[in-house]
Amino acid sequence: MSSLTLRSALTVLRAPALVLLMCCGPVSAEAFAAVQAANGQAARYYQDASGRFARKDFAGAIIQARNAIQQAPRLLAAHLLLGKALLKDGQAAAAEAEFERALELGAGMVEIAQPYGTALMMFGKSEKLLQRIRPDGLPAGSRAEVLAMRATAHADLGEMPEAFRAIEAGRQADPKSLAPLRAEVDLALRDRNGARARKALDTALAMAPTDPQLLHLKGTLLQSGGDVRGALDYFGKALAADPRQLDALIARASLLLDLQRPDEAMRDLDLAGGMVQREPRVAYLRSLVYAARGDSKASRAQLEEVTALVDILPDDFVARQPPLLMLGGLASYATGRGERARMLLERYVQRMPNDPAGRKLLANIYLEAGDSARVADLLEPMLRSGDVDPQALTTLAALRMQQRRYREAAEALEAAARVSGDHPGIMAQRGFALLGSQQSDLGLQALRRAFDKEPRQINVASALSTLYLRRGDHRAALQVAETLVKGLPGEGLAYNLLGAVQAARGRPAEARQAYLKAVTLAPGLVPAQLNLARMDVAEERLDAARQRLTALLARQPQHVQAMTELARVEQRAGRIGAAQTLLEQAWAKAPGDVQVGLELLAVYRPLNKPAAALAIARQLTAARPDDPVVTGALGRAALATGDLATAKAAFSTLARLVGKDAERLVEVGRLQLQAGAPIEAAASAEKALAARAGFEPALVLQAEAELAAGHVPRAEGLQQALARRTANGAEALRLAGDIALARRQPAEARRLYLAALGKSPSALLVLQAVNAAFRAGEGDKGVALLEDWLRAHPDDVPVHSAAAEAYLRLNRLAEARKAYEWLIERDPQNAEVANNLAQVLLRQNDRGAVAMAERAARAAPRDANVLDTLGWVRVRNGVMDGGLQNLRDASQRAPDSRDIRYHLAWALDRIGRKDEARAELAAALRAGGDFDSAQEAQQLRRSLGL
Repeated sequence: MSSLTLRSALTVLRAPALVLLMCCGPVSAEAFAAVQAANGQAARYYQDASGRFARKDFAGAIIQARNAIQQAPRLLAAHLLLGKALLKDGQAAAAEAEFERALELGAGMVEIAQPYGTALMMFGKSEKLLQRIRPDGLPAGSRAEVLAMRATAHADLGEMPEAFRAIEAGRQADPKSLAPLRAEVDLALRDRNGARARKALDTALAMAPTDPQLLHLKGTLLQSGGDVRGALDYFGKALAADPRQLDALIARASLLLDLQRPDEAMRDLDLAGGMVQREPRVAYLRSLVYAARGDSKASRAQLEEVTALVDILPDDFVARQPPLLMLGGLASYATGRGERARMLLERYVQRMPNDPAGRKLLANIYLEAGDSARVADLLEPMLRSGDVDPQALTTLAALRMQQRRYREAAEALEAAARVSGDHPGIMAQRGFALLGSQQSDLGLQALRRAFDKEPRQINVASALSTLYLRRGDHRAALQVAETLVKGLPGEGLAYNLLGAVQAARGRPAEARQAYLKAVTLAPGLVPAQLNLARMDVAEERLDAARQRLTALLARQPQHVQAMTELARVEQRAGRIGAAQTLLEQAWAKAPGDVQVGLELLAVYRPLNKPAAALAIARQLTAARPDDPVVTGALGRAALATGDLATAKAAFSTLARLVGKDAERLVEVGRLQLQAGAPIEAAASAEKALAARAGFEPALVLQAEAELAAGHVPRAEGLQQALARRTANGAEALRLAGDIALARRQPAEARRLYLAALGKSPSALLVLQAVNAAFRAGEGDKGVALLEDWLRAHPDDVPVHSAAAEAYLRLNRLAEARKAYEWLIERDPQNAEVANNLAQVLLRQNDRGAVAMAERAARAAPRDANVLDTLGWVRVRNGVMDGGLQNLRDASQRAPDSRDIRYHLAWALDRIGRKDEARAELAAALRAGGDFDSAQEAQQLRRSLGL
């Protein structure tokens, strides 16, 4: 964080700077006479205390003054001296009590006004000061000083007109007094009236040209006006007049930091630290010096010292001290104490509403918290006044980016770039905003200008390279990466980017060389380690990838991305269980992480864990409701569980999110058809055609949607139009087959599918033709078609699966068993295949049916069909208790399944529970129509006398 942000916090801390300078002087002659009249011991204590005070031994002065008071409790001079010593020692509350005791003993306002007022102001007791310390009846000089204090008190209460009237009254009371002029400078700066502050300061300097505090204030004014050389000169003059001028040392150190001269700044800070122990301004600036040196540990230690110093002070005191509020807010923000930073900076803005530094920092805190309304409230007064700077405009732009108002963000950043003289960082932000507003060409141009002006911006180089690669301009991407490496030859991230570009160019050797250089420069650079692992995977060096990632996780066991990459390696190696374990660990550490969640969904799919997948998808959607990839994942997961309502809602949202992308709209429409939402699918098709007229996949989807909605004539009209458009192409013929099936003409459908297959061979058309063949009562022809396809495509898993089912339907059990065994060998965790194989084994009276059914149940323990098979196999093999429990569980999960109810009735009949068997069988037979076990159910009905 630049020390420029600190400028308002490094203005004079009120107690030591303005008021304290004009108080705590020598004891009056009257008080001295009273001391002489006191008893000898009290007088000696007092004299010692006075001498210690003069030598700035305030702790010793306090002890001796208290000793004097113990000897002579009504010794007014001792109470006054004790109050002043306590004030110098920073014990304002105790000092206030002593001054009030002095008033009770008869102290005059002339003698007590200045130190008493200072004690009150240190705790922000402005109302009490205005009530208790009045200028009436005081000599001219004292009246001027009291009026100056009252002006500050009025300002603290937000009463600026009254404050300036008090200033004028003070200057009239004693034109030679510096107190009103010092106060006027302070108040004018608060009121952002630089001209008035300069005029008052020049008047004061004309009266006291060597006053160190005035010289320091002159330097501060010059610095705020951009005159750096003049500011340094005046800070030097202030320190020449008084080498212990703390405020000048701190201000000069701050300016030297702005000028990137941290070593010189540290010398001033060491001097300041030697004068005052545990000074929060010194600690904060030291943190910036350490940060500039790259010593983050030492920097954080100094920031924590600032927070500790501010936190131990009473809240009432801190609340009245704007510099402490700013310092505490900055340090708390930098150390991750966001809530504390927010509270302190809110108080700062209340006290200093016209200071833009506080508003900007607080606006950034609100922005990080997503509180956009408060960000706008803080920035809009600055924008209306026209008194804006690049930081305010960039904060406004960040707000607009968060609100997805990218065009307005780009406009704010364009203004910020003008104000800053085309600062490369702001130009880069504008480029990112233009990209967000879909103005990719302008965004690319802005990023290029920013990079050309400052070619060491890693984030800009990364974005530019990515944009060039997407456009196929590999040469430009390589030029950017090589320029970055030239500008940052010792930076591992630069070589990591070069490696990524070389990999995208298809130069694996050069990519690996760049990644290895990156990890040589920065052994802990995780992105380069991950990229090397990805290269290992691409080259089928899975053991090397596993070894690299395992070593990375040994060093950083919480690294979620490394876990995810290792899980991908395990998936590639076929170790799905290991991948699942890694991804579930990663998800536990980073719930809501999109990449982890999507990978976990991909693993759950073959493991047949739809419920777990849906739970993950819901969490992802809660975290990223407008992410189309996440929304699509939710819809697919809901489809897998049969939650059609959630699937429909997700796909409807997805259709909105993909905008006018015709290809993606067609993809969404097909998902909507699977979810039983043909009307919505038709709408997606229409949107796709509006975006790209005549887009054939959209025309096909449109016809399919009408057919699914039951609008057969309308679908037929669309199919005929497509046939004319494509010269009766494969898709038109396939649609004609679908329409024939809808008209209950399966033989015609089979003919049309085969015609389509002849024009464009595909497994999908084979499966549709087989389905039509079975519906036409020609299952053998369907099986022959499957066998022909598998001879040409022996590894086609979906067709193998269809063949296994077809054999089972035709009761060709040996062939069905062989097909299912082929499938289970390739996918051992597939519950559906294991379930069907168990049914085949049962029909063959093979006792291996039980083990296979149990295997299916382990893979899908909540699936009703799997539980039904397990229960049926068990009861048919005499395992009545366990089997009956499985069947009851299956029936509860699928109460409308007539086959499950028949199986349960059969089992109940076998163990003699006839009434329960009759009830279950009656429920199975109550609905009309046929079902797989219909013939066996009728036999059981006759046996039970139903």
